[in-house]
Amino acid sequence: MERSVEKSAAPGLSLQVVARQLELSRQQAKISYGQLAEVTGYGKSTLHRALTGKRCSREVAEAVAQACGARLDDAVKKWLETQGQYLSPPEQTDPNSIQTRGDLQTAMQKLLSASRLSLRQLELRAGIGILPKTTVNEAIRGKRTPSENLLLAFVHTLGSGYDSSTWAAARQRAVSGRNVGWKQSHEPMLVTPTPRVLSVLGDIEMSEFNCFAELVDNFMGACIEPGSAPLVSNISITFDGMIARRRQGSVVIRDNGPGMDRDTLTRAVSLGWAGGKDREIFGLGFNVATARLGSRITVRSARVESSVWTVLTLDLPAMARSGEWSIPVMTQEKIERDDHGTEITVTGLREPWRESKGRMLRTWLGDLYSFPLRSGTLAIEVNGRQVAPRLPCIWAESRSVPRRSGDVGAVISIDTALRDAAFCSDCQHSGPSGLTACSWCDSLDLVVRKRRVKGWIGVQRYLDSRDYGIDFLWNGRKILRRDKSMFAWEDSNSLTSHLEYPLELGNQGRIVGEIHCDHIPVSYTKQDFHRESPEWKAVVAIVRGEGPLRPQIGKRYGYPLNESPLAAIFRGFSRNDPGLRNLIPGDGMRAIHAEAAKWGDLFRAGIPEYQSDEIWYQAALTHDRVRSSEE
Repeated sequence: MERSVEKSAAPGLSLQVVARQLELSRQQAKISYGQLAEVTGYGKSTLHRALTGKRCSREVAEAVAQACGARLDDAVKKWLETQGQYLSPPEQTDPNSIQTRGDLQTAMQKLLSASRLSLRQLELRAGIGILPKTTVNEAIRGKRTPSENLLLAFVHTLGSGYDSSTWAAARQRAVSGRNVGWKQSHEPMLVTPTPRVLSVLGDIEMSEFNCFAELVDNFMGACIEPGSAPLVSNISITFDGMIARRRQGSVVIRDNGPGMDRDTLTRAVSLGWAGGKDREIFGLGFNVATARLGSRITVRSARVESSVWTVLTLDLPAMARSGEWSIPVMTQEKIERDDHGTEITVTGLREPWRESKGRMLRTWLGDLYSFPLRSGTLAIEVNGRQVAPRLPCIWAESRSVPRRSGDVGAVISIDTALRDAAFCSDCQHSGPSGLTACSWCDSLDLVVRKRRVKGWIGVQRYLDSRDYGIDFLWNGRKILRRDKSMFAWEDSNSLTSHLEYPLELGNQGRIVGEIHCDHIPVSYTKQDFHRESPEWKAVVAIVRGEGPLRPQIGKRYGYPLNESPLAAIFRGFSRNDPGLRNLIPGDGMRAIHAEAAKWGDLFRAGIPEYQSDEIWYQAALTHDRVRSSEE
């Protein structure tokens, strides 16, 4: 390895020749860029530029060679010194000295000047959408404070010799503005939560079923790779049957996704548990879910091309006892070479899980993920048994009822495109697509997304006191199940709420629906939307309109006729009289609501003859015929 550097580098020396020899030394030593960065103290971006022949100083080359067990001969050292004027960047500002926004602006100007790149060249080098030249121009001119993402991408692309955490700390000092005139006498302190704080996450209110749903969400997100079509997510949840009755029981959740390599997995876990802006599958919801389920969490992941699994274990009680934040990184040989995906094992379960609870979990997940399960983009099994989707038991789209204004269909589709919006990656708020900075946090890290409200409002084949209402979905998961808030109208003048549906038969209802609104922000436990957000209010206006559902009440308060999908279904199906006029099964004398509900149970049990609405329809038709014959 040493000889190869000496013999081939001397004649016809060039930066590319030196770089190739350094890269060969790295490969022979079997050292990754991450390991090389740890040994040499240089950032991975600096090392990558050196080993690909873009820029390399003598100091960097010597550090790489030494770390790889090679050495540079005198000719190479002398050649690198003579190339120093353009190979080594000029002296740059130490980010540790940045205290104000002005200091940060000056440091960015120096970095850009030293690179000799134009803003357009910088934008192209970073990649599409990462460093927009207009946004960078505003930052270096002091018109905007750069977001953390923008600043880190800026220094990573240009290379500064300092790691990301140092620049992030510098930005934080500049933005806070509370330490002007201070001098830093020590290295920046990395603040991470104590093991006790991590344990307390398990006390945050989140049902056990929602904990599993949060992990399913993580796995579904992991099956989406940029630039590739989403994979069908196959997720298995397996409880340890031998010790399921003891508190030391365990559960394993696994997917068939692309998996993560070592660097990606360790970064995801460190971001998820130690703070920071989560770009991977883990986040606060994952932390709460796993800590709520048990005390020891093991994450194992591998990509298909890897020969080993990367394994990380968080033993919360042990960490709390020792007071140390330490996560060992292990590897495990694959049994099957082409195996891949991510696996989470939680032991020391807080609550015992018996088979009856497994059945309840299957029912819960089948309801929560009904749409992706029945559309074929998701498959879940619990203890080896497949989760079946909870199908909507509704009248067919071809069914309708006659009204004065025309026939009203039993199902009304919704597909409304909204204006594109700029979403802030820092605070998750949104605004008009033309925004250059977030109006909430001043961040420049904005992403323009398309927004659309899709779904349907329909009529169930039976009435029930609880089993009705509208499901609202976010990325395939039901955030609100059978929500009934849309059935009430709030008078903006008196701020009083009036229930409009149902008003008959002991408040039994049958109006249902499924509305997809992926653009609305949700709570971190994913149990509700942010109902005060303009996005939610826009969905309310689309689904139920602004005025009352009842035309007479709307007229009394000065509202025009409510033309929303929910209002149309309400006018067609608010009454529960038997017969085809209302699509209510009867026996010729009265409505047979109890029997129709039992047929609904047979529908959900999968009995073939109850899958269509024909039995309900014939009962309504028979009622009308009996009544007609009696008359």
